[in-house]
Amino acid sequence: MKKMIFLTILALGLYSCSNEDVATDAANTNALKGNPNSGSNLGDYNINVQVNSDGSLWTYTLTKKSNKSKDLSHFIIDLGNCGEESASFANIIYATANGAPADLSTSEGAGTGCNPQATTTNFVKINFNEDASTWVVVIKFDRGYFEYTTAAFWLKAGTSCNQGVTTAPGCPREEYCSFSQGFFFANGTFNNGASASWVDGLTIGGVTYTQAQGNQIWNIDRGPGGNQVLNGFFQLGAVRLSGVEAGVQSQVDIIEAYFTAVGNVFNYLVTVNGKTYFNLPASAGGYTAQQVAAAGGAIGSFVDANHCP
Repeated sequence: MKKMIFLTILALGLYSCSNEDVATDAANTNALKGNPNSGSNLGDYNINVQVNSDGSLWTYTLTKKSNKSKDLSHFIIDLGNCGEESASFANIIYATANGAPADLSTSEGAGTGCNPQATTTNFVKINFNEDASTWVVVIKFDRGYFEYTTAAFWLKAGTSCNQGVTTAPGCPREEYCSFSQGFFFANGTFNNGASASWVDGLTIGGVTYTQAQGNQIWNIDRGPGGNQVLNGFFQLGAVRLSGVEAGVQSQVDIIEAYFTAVGNVFNYLVTVNGKTYFNLPASAGGYTAQQVAAAGGAIGSFVDANHCP
């Protein structure tokens, strides 16, 4: 009888220990994944920032300090660190998160606990759509920026959104400058060094034009019959080939929308009384020819104020 009691107690003890081990393993596994429904703080993560030599490529590596750190939901960086010359969302050429195209946004939804708008309206939000222990964010800008070491950032993890300071793009290393439309399209374009900018052609409205075609469009428009809407085409081409279109993004958007609807401008060539000219639509893509011409004029003013020496 005593032997049976001892065996029963031993079995119960083994069963209890076995359950405890399983529970501990499960807890460790859950901790490794992070608990999205609990709080977090900045001390749970390491943030490393690397910038390439010309200041155009920024790499942020965010790493959990322990297996108890929560999974990150998103990461927000304040870009408004140099007044009117600050980097912006429009200056981002591409971005990746852990090697995949990054999910970027310029706004923060309600109820997240983050409120970057209280500090800045010029920020980029990187959403993380997978669980990980390390998140590597790579952002390529269209030009180089000096390092600004006290930029605001926000980390959303679990139920918490924590604000801190990090290194982010500050003032540009070089001022924006653009060559004029004549530099890229007029007859002298083949002798003034502009050809280097035409290597991959010029894409406007989804159509890619060669340097020779650009020169042909210019000569037709500046010859027998000018079309004011093409001023928008040439001015957009000038800042795009100069690599500074982000400085006049709202005007660029108008011109791009019009010519996206128009398509290839060579489809609008007409000949009347022996004279060949472009007869482009009075409106397309939600904008009138007058609006496109005005946008081109605004870009022209930008080029005048920021002309390359």
